[in-house]
Amino acid sequence: MGVERCEALCERLRKELRPDPPILLNKGGVIAPGVNAELDDLRHISTSGKDYLLQIQQREIEATGIPSLKIGFNNVFGYYIEVRNTYKDRVPEGWIRKQTLVSAERYITQELKQYEEKILGAEERILALENRLYLELLQAASCYIGALQEDARLLAEIDCLLSMAKVAERHKYVRPVVDDSLVIDIKQGRHPVIETLMPIGESYVANDVYLDNEKQQIIIITGPNMAGKSALLRQTALIVLLAQTGSFVPADSARIGLVDKIFTRVGASDNISLGESTFMVEMSEAANIMNNLTPRSLILFDELGRGTSTYDGISIAWAIVERIHEDVQSRARMLFATHYHELNEMEKLFPRIRNYNVSVREVNGRIVFLRKLVEGGSAHSFGIHVARLAGMPRVVVERADEILKDLERNNSDNGVSRSDFTHQEESNGMQLNFFQLDDPVLVQIRDEIKGLDINNLTPMEALNKLNEIQKIVSGQA
Repeated sequence: MGVERCEALCERLRKELRPDPPILLNKGGVIAPGVNAELDDLRHISTSGKDYLLQIQQREIEATGIPSLKIGFNNVFGYYIEVRNTYKDRVPEGWIRKQTLVSAERYITQELKQYEEKILGAEERILALENRLYLELLQAASCYIGALQEDARLLAEIDCLLSMAKVAERHKYVRPVVDDSLVIDIKQGRHPVIETLMPIGESYVANDVYLDNEKQQIIIITGPNMAGKSALLRQTALIVLLAQTGSFVPADSARIGLVDKIFTRVGASDNISLGESTFMVEMSEAANIMNNLTPRSLILFDELGRGTSTYDGISIAWAIVERIHEDVQSRARMLFATHYHELNEMEKLFPRIRNYNVSVREVNGRIVFLRKLVEGGSAHSFGIHVARLAGMPRVVVERADEILKDLERNNSDNGVSRSDFTHQEESNGMQLNFFQLDDPVLVQIRDEIKGLDINNLTPMEALNKLNEIQKIVSGQA
């Protein structure tokens, strides 16, 4: 079916509407000149009233021979003709005297009253006429609704396809392969928006992403802030979405197994009006994802669990990743960006989980973002470096660096590292090393135990020490 030209309607619109009408009908000026004689006359009165009054004044001066005659207006009796007393004997009989002043008299005429009625009601009448004529035009156009809707649909489709084609040609997109598999294989994928906003001389760093439900169902992505983890998640979702809309995609090649749902938990937000915190919103969205998975779902989690304490966050993140991996009904594919480096241990325990990191290079105490996704987990977040880049006061950055070194030294002295995980094969899952936890109470208990001389400790001293530890646990120490 071709485009319906609607020539009769187009011709009437061109004839009856002004080329540049106002947005609002009640502003007037919508209907073109020449459509309605009364409307044209009222517009003339409204826009050239002063000239018309001057014409009446000049005509009466010539007819009466009164050179000082003038036309004025007041709110009491409207338009009037004022004649000085010197010439009042020349006033025609048809004039009606309305006011006597010290040195002049004021008169009205039938012509002035008629003009007054016209000019004072002109604007209101103009709007009413324009509204009526516009409604008549709408009524005529309503006969073409079906044709106009079909034309709009066809033009929108053409516009969309043309835009996709132009963007694909300009930015060297490729035609993806969309099939019934459960594989997402993107080679050198790029973010379709960010790559167009790169500074002059810089190019977007492309990355590969591979997901399936047999070997690499879940990718855990670590790396510092600003490295590009979130951009990688977003570009993957956009490439999948573009491919399934029929568009070419920003990549060297792409094979997209059909995806029925793209779930995202990206960014931090709250809902103050409903009393929901950032973490509550995060958990609500995560719960919705967990309850609606299918084998063809694609899940994107960005720093899940950051809205609560470290260990709560790690526990929730671990449990969600484990559940998605172990759910034999769905085996949904997932990209999981996180700063919880402890989650890198999951690769050793679950066969379809792989660790990747967005690489950086440290040069002379500063980091260079390479933005390349490489295999293996990352053990550092470089948060202090990012704080320095953001313009944090130097004294704060230096102090933060000192504190970080002290914490790392203490952990090292105690034989504990940030990524020190031990696991036990138990029916209820995995367990963290007891003394890895940074709880100050546990640290105090550890120090108490480490300071004991077991070989020379008497039974009574052992009982007293146990009593002291019990007080520490109960908060009485």
